[in-house]
Amino acid sequence: MNDVILRLDAVEKHFGATPAVHGVTLEIARGEFFALLGPSGCGKTTLLRLVAGFEQPDAGRVVLDGTDVAGVPANERPVNTVFQHYALFPHLTVADNVAFGLRYKSEIRNQKSDIDEMLRLVRLEGLGDRKPDQLSGGQKQRVALARALILHPKVLLLDEPLAALDVKLRKEMQVELKALQRRVGITFIFVTHDQEEALTLADRVAVMNLGKVEQVGTTEAIFERPWTKFVADFMGAVNFFDGFVVRPEKMRLHAAATAGAVEGKVESKVYQGETTRWLVRAADGKLLTVVEQNDGVPDAVSRLKPGDRVWVTWERRHEVPMK
Repeated sequence: MNDVILRLDAVEKHFGATPAVHGVTLEIARGEFFALLGPSGCGKTTLLRLVAGFEQPDAGRVVLDGTDVAGVPANERPVNTVFQHYALFPHLTVADNVAFGLRYKSEIRNQKSDIDEMLRLVRLEGLGDRKPDQLSGGQKQRVALARALILHPKVLLLDEPLAALDVKLRKEMQVELKALQRRVGITFIFVTHDQEEALTLADRVAVMNLGKVEQVGTTEAIFERPWTKFVADFMGAVNFFDGFVVRPEKMRLHAAATAGAVEGKVESKVYQGETTRWLVRAADGKLLTVVEQNDGVPDAVSRLKPGDRVWVTWERRHEVPMK
């Protein structure tokens, strides 16, 4: 990447004897939507706080737009943060919440014009006089975004900002957030434990585990070509064989004996709307997971039930080697 906005060089952070971030090196491009993905306790939020300036690294460098920000306080860094619970001021109107950070800026600006433009950008026109308790969850989230973006940060940090929303609204806000990032052109760094959310939003993803980055790549590469068993398992590729892994949706079920197939018995069948998830116990005892699309057309496979014999196949091109 020729235009790097954020560089982390061998960053370390310990809390007591516990390494929260261990030797993390990353480069994030200007204008990129980048996701830090991993389970609870993997170090992703700590890494975000190191970039924000809420924590200082024990070793390594955080370089923002070419400047090492060691010792630079959070309020003087060219970044802003949107938190999971929005942190809106309940006694202030939407407009005053959005404008809150401007009062600490020394330059003279047309605040009303800036506020109106920001409310338009996040689709909250006409709601500037409302208080936070008069807003929906999605509207509150957009107020928090507007408050962060009005300061024109070089990097916007988002710490699981959609986690408090219900599933339907969360999916709607994912679409809105991605579109917003494209419009403003600011680098977004998004922390999440949700694999689908990372794949939906990000240009690239860093998968973290135990304070380390296991793999960095495009969403397609992370999903289709995981480097390690941890990444493969975390991204749902749970069918492990000697030396390789196969994703469940790449496997096919057969109700009759098929050449080259793995024979087994149906252990469970879970209808999930668009798909059905099957667990198959192979003859050697291995438990295989198969996910098949529901096309609404009954066939011999759809009529299978727990205890029935079944045969599983996949194409060699879908075998992903493991490191």
